Amino acid sequence: MPAPKIFSKNWAYQIGSLSKPLIGIKMKIEYRKGDLLTTEVQHILHGCNRRGVMGSGVAKAIRDKYPQAYTDYNDVYNSCGLELGTIVVSVQDDGTVIHNAITQNNYGRDASKVYVSYWAIAEVFRKLDSWNIGEIAMPAIGAGLANGDWNVISAIIENTLVNTRPVVYVI
Repeated sequence: MPAPKIFSKNWAYQIGSLSKPLIGIKMKIEYRKGDLLTTEVQHILHGCNRRGVMGSGVAKAIRDKYPQAYTDYNDVYNSCGLELGTIVVSVQDDGTVIHNAITQNNYGRDASKVYVSYWAIAEVFRKLDSWNIGEIAMPAIGAGLANGDWNVISAIIENTLVNTRPVVYVI
């Protein structure tokens, strides 16, 4: 895998593709009630579009609480663009690590359209699992404003992760 591209003092970077399959015991999703942004889990993952916009949903909440995460995401967008299936990682001053997962080509409000890419979800979780970070907190990624099917997405997560425990926050 090529070296990450450094875009800020907070080592935001966009990771390229991972082709090596991982084999092992699959991780089950742990569901927790509560606010994702008050988690004690150090790593937080959320879905983003590749258009440089974090204007609604969980992405906006993260942008509001962790402005550096948006700055790093936007720096990558302006420098080289955002590709589906990649992750822009941004370390915050409090030690929280935000993983901006590029899982949507576009965004919108058409309830009849699925904006999330299941392929991108799978790529994100393959890459993430290779980093051995232990656990990661997230919303029901891709199943909110992106209109994805949580049954499909949760199956992708559970069939991909072997080294990282997924913690999904529900309200």
